[in-house]
Amino acid sequence: MFGTVRANRKALSPEERKRYDGAYCGLCRELGNKAGALGRSCLSYDMTFLSMLLSSLYNLDEQQENCVCMVRPIPHPCISNEALSYCADMNITLAYYQALDDWKDDRKKSAKQKSEALVKYLPEIAEKWPRQCRVIKEKLKSLSDMEKANELNPDLPMNCFGELLGELFIWREQGPDVRDHTPALKAMGAALGRFIYLLDACNDLKRDIKKQRYNPLVAQRREEFTPLLTMMMAECTAAFDKLPWGALRLKPALEVPVNRDSGILRNVLYSGVWQSYRHPSGKKKAEA
Repeated sequence: MFGTVRANRKALSPEERKRYDGAYCGLCRELGNKAGALGRSCLSYDMTFLSMLLSSLYNLDEQQENCVCMVRPIPHPCISNEALSYCADMNITLAYYQALDDWKDDRKKSAKQKSEALVKYLPEIAEKWPRQCRVIKEKLKSLSDMEKANELNPDLPMNCFGELLGELFIWREQGPDVRDHTPALKAMGAALGRFIYLLDACNDLKRDIKKQRYNPLVAQRREEFTPLLTMMMAECTAAFDKLPWGALRLKPALEVPVNRDSGILRNVLYSGVWQSYRHPSGKKKAEA
């Protein structure tokens, strides 16, 4: 399910692409700092989006510098802030469970090796983020149980994954002197999680039937899921619009403007998430 929540680069301005790449590379560097090359291999667009959402909402102070790597040897902008560090921890945790699932499902030796290498980072991450790590473990266990039971009501696994992502969107505790954004963030993450799960099931349906793998949509009579996906994304964007962009300041006035990434975030939600959707007609839906 990784890689769905990404920007439609063609619709970004040059400055927005530079900014988006800076966050993506910043997350990559954070993963490298925490877990070396193994950490970098976990890099996902999904956590890049979450880091930009949290950074923009909380108007976080950040550092920008030029960096180089093997993939991009030419100096390029790289951002670092608290939200990127948090998202790197969540990225590593999710990547561990994804690798473990791949090993259990397909017996891929590479997945087993990856899970065994990542597991050593989980205790430290769980100490920092006990609620998020507990929810990830519990919800993925529930999803696994549903798969074993061949649960064919898609609402159940969709809601389960939505609850998982909704919890990850809640990053820091709110103090008494600031507004509590927990309801909007949780609703946004939950709707996005349901969308991701359904989109992934839609894309894999024909392949899963052929390989006799679990997919909660096999008993569905409908073949067209675009209206349902659109409704879920509408719920997500409605929650997104309830967030008071720029109203929450945890630090003094910064040089960067508030709402600095709202254009990129809207690009992802209104267009980018549809890029990986394989419509039953065989055509990809580029935007909603």
